[in-house]
Amino acid sequence: MRRSTGDKRPGPDWSAAAALGLFAAICWPGSSAWGHSGRAAVSIKTYTPVTVDGTLDDWVRRLEASNWAGQLEVKKGKVLEWIRAVPIYINTLTSKVESGRITSPEDFSAIVYTLWDDKHFYIAAVVTDDQVVTQHQGEDIWQDDALEIWLDCRHDAVTHTLFQEDEYQLGFSPASKYRNQAIGWAWRNPNPKPVIDAMRVASALTDKGYVIEAAVPWAVLKGCQPSLGKMIGFNISMVDKDEDQLWSHITWSGQLHSDPSQFGHLYFQDAPVDLFPSDVFEAPAGPSVFEPPAESSHEHE
Repeated sequence: MRRSTGDKRPGPDWSAAAALGLFAAICWPGSSAWGHSGRAAVSIKTYTPVTVDGTLDDWVRRLEASNWAGQLEVKKGKVLEWIRAVPIYINTLTSKVESGRITSPEDFSAIVYTLWDDKHFYIAAVVTDDQVVTQHQGEDIWQDDALEIWLDCRHDAVTHTLFQEDEYQLGFSPASKYRNQAIGWAWRNPNPKPVIDAMRVASALTDKGYVIEAAVPWAVLKGCQPSLGKMIGFNISMVDKDEDQLWSHITWSGQLHSDPSQFGHLYFQDAPVDLFPSDVFEAPAGPSVFEPPAESSHEHE
């Protein structure tokens, strides 16, 4: 995966990582995996902690000293072409629109990324959204533009609904002109309060939509103990809220976002040496950072 001197082509080639995920889904399903869908994603291990600030600077892959063009782009804040995580594309071609209407990629589309280390699960999304609308607080953020991550940590899909101790719905909603703070929340678990208190989320508006970034400690996700080669049940859903209050919901895996038996697989893999992070950038200031509240939460339908 190493580039030649001066090679400016953006990002790594993920065909090998995708093939690895497919190979893992075929060869290592285990008895519990059969309850899930056949969709698979790969999460790359990071050996440096990610600072949650909404910039995604810490998600940049290693850039050789000879790649002066890439280093210059990153210094200017153009980091999205150099992300080292495996992309998951959310749009009307790759995912199911469960409700509402998405008229074009400019109306709504997204690329979701994950990284992991021994202490945290990191999530980020680069979202194209022509109207960023976030008007709610706390447990009601699911009614606004939001990224939702669904986890079945033991990968057993015990029921067709969540609420098991190892199952979680995590929600992250960006700041906007309506609300000056990014917010995170957790539902669909018997005890979501420790997750809400521990999660960190930040966002930044862009000329095409927004970027949102989050970190959740593994210590508060019961049943989730990542290790190389391990997998968990995993799904992504996203909300597109427009100025006319049209609420659209799109799901990566299955026909129903909240059914663990329809979740895909998320495989935890090591990072190739060429994806070790770079330290050539300077973090711009200004994104919104969420301070978690002390209140508990309830599930939403």
